[in-house]
Amino acid sequence: MKNSLTLVGIFIILCCAAPAKAQKAYDIITFKTRIYGNPATLQLADGYLLASKVTVQSKSGYQVFTPSAAEADAQGDLRFDVATGTGKFKNIKGSWICLKKMNSPDYSSSIKAVYWDGKVQKTVVFKQVK
Repeated sequence: MKNSLTLVGIFIILCCAAPAKAQKAYDIITFKTRIYGNPATLQLADGYLLASKVTVQSKSGYQVFTPSAAEADAQGDLRFDVATGTGKFKNIKGSWICLKKMNSPDYSSSIKAVYWDGKVQKTVVFKQVK
């Protein structure tokens, strides 16, 4: 009888307990710019750079870039490689975005970047959205 009550008690506790939620260990800082007239958004995960992404949008598709490393290299460059693309961006392989001077502990309100579309290199500046 004791074992039955114990099992029923454990069952009730497991079924009625609220699910635990993990706290996010980073903040998202949003930056925007235009690349060849198309809007581009940088979502920089302050505290966990691997959760960052860059999205370039156009009327005929979009391109998403993710970081290739967990931190900036010795020169302060953080490279983002293409992860997915649709529409006109679907067949573009080898494009990347490199954020400059990312090795400081605080991020500036503007971040200089270099975009390579597989043919042409373009310098852009991401500005923080407040």
